[in-house]
Amino acid sequence: ANSVSVVDTLYNDYATSKQRTEMITEFYGREFYLFRDLLSEHLVKVLEVHPDKKAIIMEELLKLTGIFIEKGLTSYIVVQHLMLQYFLHAPSESITELISDKLIEQVVNFLHTKEGSKIAMRCLWFGTAKHRKLIIKNFKGHVKEMAVNENGYLVLCAMLDCVDDTILVKKTVVTEILEHLDVIVMSPYGRNLLNYLLARRVKLNPAIVDILKVGDGNVFSKKDTEVRRQEILTYVSEGIIANFSENVSSLLMENSTSILITTALTHANCDVTPLLTALVNLCKEDAEAVNELTTHIALRNVLQNATHQKVFSDALITEIPMETFKSWKQWYQRRVREKVFSDALITEIPMETFKSWSTSNRGAFTLLRVLEHKSADQHQVLVDGLKKCNVSESAQSAGRDKLVEFLAASE
Repeated sequence: ANSVSVVDTLYNDYATSKQRTEMITEFYGREFYLFRDLLSEHLVKVLEVHPDKKAIIMEELLKLTGIFIEKGLTSYIVVQHLMLQYFLHAPSESITELISDKLIEQVVNFLHTKEGSKIAMRCLWFGTAKHRKLIIKNFKGHVKEMAVNENGYLVLCAMLDCVDDTILVKKTVVTEILEHLDVIVMSPYGRNLLNYLLARRVKLNPAIVDILKVGDGNVFSKKDTEVRRQEILTYVSEGIIANFSENVSSLLMENSTSILITTALTHANCDVTPLLTALVNLCKEDAEAVNELTTHIALRNVLQNATHQKVFSDALITEIPMETFKSWKQWYQRRVREKVFSDALITEIPMETFKSWSTSNRGAFTLLRVLEHKSADQHQVLVDGLKKCNVSESAQSAGRDKLVEFLAASE
């Protein structure tokens, strides 16, 4: 172990790129030492130069990987790099055979590094149901740290994608996520994870999606992807909505966190009225809140999405076959909103506050969003009230001009 530690320190802290290449390629087999200047640190480049030697290289890497696992050396970056070369290029069946209790016991070593996270993801994707259960149990107590780590959160996303035992996932992982939402939501990686829980790959960077697609279609995941997602979403939604409702003011301080509000309202599989009410109360308590950029954007997005309705009521769901629902894609995921957000704003917020909004550019645009929902029961009440406020006398702005134009067309 001491000698590996020395090599790992040299590899990480002192070696140049060329020196790292020479160190790594020596592990591919003795016969490659003479050709090390032609080889790359990445095995894919090695195989381009010597495709006929793949079997020999993979055999060498498999032997090394077995030794690393047996001796418990998997925490070292240089070891993880070498192991990853095997996991990247070996057939999935060979990876399944390699996964053992001894390897799973060391899975925590892989969770926070770039190389290690890719190994952990492949253990999940190509591990059996029994392997996955043991791996997830090893996550216990580490979920918060994984969620806010740039590599660890990807392992959690991979787990959500492939593990059919959603009861275990909810009990061991999702519960811990909900317990630490206040911390997780402040991390960019934590926000990625929350977006994944709510909307799966809709909100992720395409490069991240490509990483996760590697596990699609693995032979050990039997449950329908959407069924698995909905089971987790139903469990997590109420906790997220409750937390966001309590912390709506702080979430609106940053654009990156305010976007989560829209995502939650659009995708949560529960009653979102508490969060809508929190937004209404914020506007009611602070007439100037609408002029803050993040609040303005959040209200705009909410007004665009809050009236989305689920195509079918619960009664219809019991009558229509699941295959029919699948053909209609995401429509069946949406729930009927018990309260239209525009009506809530008009009913709860004093006309004096709306008058204040009409005097600023962002406030006027927010009012326009509200007024665009002409089906709202309180629509005419707001129109009549604004006409009495002499909006045209406010300072000129693009928002004010459009609001004046809208009110004039409503006569």
